[in-house]
Amino acid sequence: MTNGDYRRVVAEKQDTSLRTLDQVKDSLAQARKNRREAELARIMLRYGRLTDEAREYVAREYPQ
Repeated sequence: MTNGDYRRVVAEKQDTSLRTLDQVKDSLAQARKNRREAELARIMLRYGRLTDEAREYVAREYPQ
């Protein structure tokens, strides 16, 4: 089990809600100010608990 798998299991047990498209866009806008948006997008795609719509947006706007 990878660290990401473990964190996913823990988040599901804690019923951590998925991040919506609006939340993702806001986070990326904040990261853009520090020139960290591409890095944040990678993290979101790898480990983020995103809605399907939010995941599709990040994958489309920040191709890896």
